[in-house]
Amino acid sequence: MAIVGAAAGMLGAAVGAAGAIVSAVVTGRSQERSQHSHWRRQVRRDAYTTLIKAAHELYRELTPRTLSLAHNGVRYPTYAPNELVAALVEACYTVQLEGPADVSMQADAVRDIFTRWNGAIFWQEASGDLALTHPELEALANIDLLVARDLAGDAQEKFLTMARKALDATSVRES
Repeated sequence: MAIVGAAAGMLGAAVGAAGAIVSAVVTGRSQERSQHSHWRRQVRRDAYTTLIKAAHELYRELTPRTLSLAHNGVRYPTYAPNELVAALVEACYTVQLEGPADVSMQADAVRDIFTRWNGAIFWQEASGDLALTHPELEALANIDLLVARDLAGDAQEKFLTMARKALDATSVRES
């Protein structure tokens, strides 16, 4: 009887230990997934923030130039540094990498609208000093700058909304 009791005790201890090990493994994997998901959300958040800041800075630089040309027909005394356009393009690449696809496509739209707007300002400020021999450049010369500014603002807002939704969806999956 003592031997059966000892065997049962050892079997119970083994089952208990195995259960504890399995529980620890499951808990560890769950925690690992949660930490990875949190890290991934933070990386996306940083990528989205960088794009939003780059677009905002470029918007602030292009708006006075647009208003000066549209309302006065004259050049604004300064121009948007190429670094601002490059920062927006670089931020767009990071968002493309981080996704998701719908947010990435909107980042592309923001980049394209801003680069066309910037190009249109450049060509309109040139006011005929440059020969527009490419159809793409001729199209830039005919862009309504006020409409381009509004499109850029709308594209930023749409990106911001989509980015928020993507981050919220990530938070829900973490829970």
